[in-house]
Amino acid sequence: MEIKSYDFSQEGRNKVLTESKGKDWPVVYLINNKNNLYIGETSNFYNRFGQHIENKHKRGLKKIHVIFDDEFNKSAVLDIEQSLIRMCSADQKFTLLNGNAGQSSRHNYYQREKYLNKIEGDKNNKGIWDLLRDLNLANSTFSTIVNSDLFTYSPYTSITIEQEEVCYKAINDILNGLSKKSGNGTTCIINGSAGTGKTILAIYIISLLVNANKHIIDTYKDEESFEYSSYKNKVLHRLKKYIDIHGSLKIGYVLPMTSLRATLKTVFSKNKNGLKSNIVMGPTDVVGELFDVLIVDEAHRLPKRKNLSWLREFDRCCNELNIDPISSNTLDWIVKSSKHRILFYDNEQSIKSSDISNEEFKKSLAKTKISEYELTSQMRCKGGELYIDYVNKFFSCELKQKMKILNYDIKIFDDPNGMIDEIKNLNEKYGLCRNVAGYAWKWKTKGKNIDQIKKDNLFDLEFGDKKYLWNMTNREWILRKDSVNEIGCIHTTQGYDLNYVGVNPLEKSRGCNKKYDEYK
Repeated sequence: MEIKSYDFSQEGRNKVLTESKGKDWPVVYLINNKNNLYIGETSNFYNRFGQHIENKHKRGLKKIHVIFDDEFNKSAVLDIEQSLIRMCSADQKFTLLNGNAGQSSRHNYYQREKYLNKIEGDKNNKGIWDLLRDLNLANSTFSTIVNSDLFTYSPYTSITIEQEEVCYKAINDILNGLSKKSGNGTTCIINGSAGTGKTILAIYIISLLVNANKHIIDTYKDEESFEYSSYKNKVLHRLKKYIDIHGSLKIGYVLPMTSLRATLKTVFSKNKNGLKSNIVMGPTDVVGELFDVLIVDEAHRLPKRKNLSWLREFDRCCNELNIDPISSNTLDWIVKSSKHRILFYDNEQSIKSSDISNEEFKKSLAKTKISEYELTSQMRCKGGELYIDYVNKFFSCELKQKMKILNYDIKIFDDPNGMIDEIKNLNEKYGLCRNVAGYAWKWKTKGKNIDQIKKDNLFDLEFGDKKYLWNMTNREWILRKDSVNEIGCIHTTQGYDLNYVGVNPLEKSRGCNKKYDEYK
């Protein structure tokens, strides 16, 4: 593998003719000037080079760099292209000129892991990312990028075929609703368990709605191949036409959880793809406004008037909307404050008494036109559906035998201290590894600062001769570097990705000790 650079000119293009893979071989390439970058793939670099030179949107670019590899195939270069777009977006060195809608959906192919490993490289060979850093086309290290929130929640993430189908069906439903302008609007419910990519899809949809015109330009004028009859492009065409006539849509992205909301506000504020931090909001922020579309992530965490620390604010919002505070909930606010809405939902992830129940969820939406879709593919953990089924059966004491899960590391520790130490070691190696626990220990250090805690020798959790503190902050605890030295409440992790997580069991079992001992 090698990267060769040329001037972005006809003279530079002519030099490509001397390359054996310059005309009939799949490659990935990058075009840049001081501030901007475009990333693409092609099976005929010479021809594609010429198309870019003639493109008025790219006339200010100066250099083009092409990645040649004897082992590349079409599936591999599509995958590497999308990975580099996502990584360069998170790296923030350049403003990307790529749009989202031209992405191919993600799919598996022969030796996919081998090709993706070419980006990182190994101890014997530099990967693509390090070669780009050598050319001053990237700043941060590979591990820094892939563990960053800008990478995890990038609008450039390549979505799966399943996600793509749900995405464009949901947008089409919303467009159907916008054209009617009557009733309580359309509600798209996208169901999906933990790790099925709900947040990624939510951000992808928001980016499509915000950047519709840019997507259409890229899809129609800047791609080598285009299926004019495809459902996706019909929806994009329809979206562009609506915006041309009615103007940009007023969009809000609602996240009930404070920590994840803060993280995504930061991500949107740093994004160079048209996303703005004011799009991200909490339930109270929608009151007093009327949105064309509200996208609600983790809708199962929308609260009702129960066990809230902000009852006065809850009542104020209900009064402003002229609804009864006692019988209503924040989903009613969403319906009242939007013409149409997309809700990402998983009833199994409702974890607090203040969360609206499934019955309340249905009741609040009863007068809206509902369409429902399902996300089933596991994206978060490498163990996939097999691992999820394993964990569910384990905690419900239904496992009949041990199970081997390939390419996934799961261990059960008799000693919590051993697990905590192991997670710390893994964090040194991979980053983003944390220890968490459920509500089984008193929060003795609540409201205390670190100086008081040290002075009075306070602690929250104790295992043998070792003592630990609960998370010192609820806001973006996962992302703080020193969080590996604390035990996080499980509620601080919802919606986040981790490389490894250690889960401390409850002090008191739920009647499973006998079965667990037999299983061991």
